[in-house]
Amino acid sequence: MNVSVAVPAYNEEKFIADCLMSLKKQTVPCEIVVCDNGSTDRTYQIAVKYADKVVRESKRGVAHAFNAASRAAGGELLAFTGADCIVPGDWIEKFLPEFSDRRVIACFGPVHSTKRKYWRTLKYYSIFHSVITRLKITWGISDANMMVRKSVLEKVGYFDPKVQIMEDSFLVRKIRRYGKFRFLRKNIVRTSPRRFEKEGILRIFFKYFTSLILIKVTGKAGCKRLTTVR
Repeated sequence: MNVSVAVPAYNEEKFIADCLMSLKKQTVPCEIVVCDNGSTDRTYQIAVKYADKVVRESKRGVAHAFNAASRAAGGELLAFTGADCIVPGDWIEKFLPEFSDRRVIACFGPVHSTKRKYWRTLKYYSIFHSVITRLKITWGISDANMMVRKSVLEKVGYFDPKVQIMEDSFLVRKIRRYGKFRFLRKNIVRTSPRRFEKEGILRIFFKYFTSLILIKVTGKAGCKRLTTVR
């Protein structure tokens, strides 16, 4: 199965080179597709050095960026991560065996911090995601570490651009009727903790938790986006 990786990017010149280099070092080759979401720095110039495709999307928002990259991707499977993330060399390799089961339509993994200060915080957050997923309370996952069948994304129209927070969990709610999900707790992606540093841990957790409850109870997602961190 061919794999493409979609990476949304807005003013990510500080991080994106490391992210894309980690994708180029995968044990299983992948197509790297970056969406420049209106950057005003050198994000685009850096991306074209490493990515197989770089598309531009003028409509701001991570959902718009993911959708533009997804539509440009040629893989049967679409993996997602952030421009400020570092993925392990066997990231794709660990996901692929799960998709040999045609009933499986999506796989997810934990997201930990690139800085020691926030290792424990994001580790516990990943455990929380794993628990609520296993208990089938709701799908608390992160689009910084996921892989989905593109055919399923096409059926539901990709990410909903109206959703500004928890767009990943809202997507999962739309696609879950098409098959099974797997959570691979050892397939860890590391991300910059800059949002925690700027907005605060408690405030972010409150926004995520209330959004998860809203999605579970009403089937709708909140539209208030998190503070811009770039």
